[in-house]
Amino acid sequence: MPKRLICNTFALILLAGMPALFAGGSVVPVGTYLYADLEKVPDAGGSLELRFTTSGPHRLVVAFGRKYRKDSKGRDGTTEAEREAFKPRLAELREDGRCAFFAKLPPDYYDVMVIDASTMTFHEGISLIKKALTEGVDSEREKLFTDEIRKSLGLRDDRIGGWEGFFDNKQIERIEVADRRAGVLMQQMRLGTALAESGDVLKGCIHSLDVVWVERAIVEGAGWQVINRQQLYRDEIPARTFFKHSQLPALSGIRVGTRAKKVADIALP
Repeated sequence: MPKRLICNTFALILLAGMPALFAGGSVVPVGTYLYADLEKVPDAGGSLELRFTTSGPHRLVVAFGRKYRKDSKGRDGTTEAEREAFKPRLAELREDGRCAFFAKLPPDYYDVMVIDASTMTFHEGISLIKKALTEGVDSEREKLFTDEIRKSLGLRDDRIGGWEGFFDNKQIERIEVADRRAGVLMQQMRLGTALAESGDVLKGCIHSLDVVWVERAIVEGAGWQVINRQQLYRDEIPARTFFKHSQLPALSGIRVGTRAKKVADIALP
């Protein structure tokens, strides 16, 4: 059987077995499982108001706390309520998207991502891995590691699928290396056929924005293994190209305590 036919058959079988996961925005609305349900989380006293210099009614603004990320806090042994509270938070848009408001935030440092499918842009200030671990990584070794990571997470010609084989296009935006571990920010999309829960072929393109934590295998040449993954965005949209990416320091490490916090004049290029 030709390799392309094998890959397509594998993808369709995977879709049939996991319809809810790959159903797209038309069936599983954005936010129903990726982001915390505010009705199910404790009533923390902190809040965050972000004010942008331009309007953006179609923006999706996500706050990603650092304290309970999957690379720092495993989910084994946690309760359903804790897992809900650990999820990223989705903002309420106000004033035609000039203001993004987060309620019920526990004390933490938050990194923010702003995604706009109408302009196909996403801006972020995500710290991908603990900075305390980055000491002592020389540039030559870092380049070796990043090349290995790109090969491990990218599309593979030597086997069917590879990591997250459902997506047939991948683009790594940033990699932060810390000794034998790393954090990776990447985009993924599927241009091939995808099915809705009903069995109908989806008309749009499924996009995913992910932070992936990887660890270098002990055996030399075995590549990097995925430790964990946090999906920050997933939806079915018309565009069949990657989002234009921009890293903004203003969206990184925003400290929220037990009171209201406001950050103004954020310019999104």
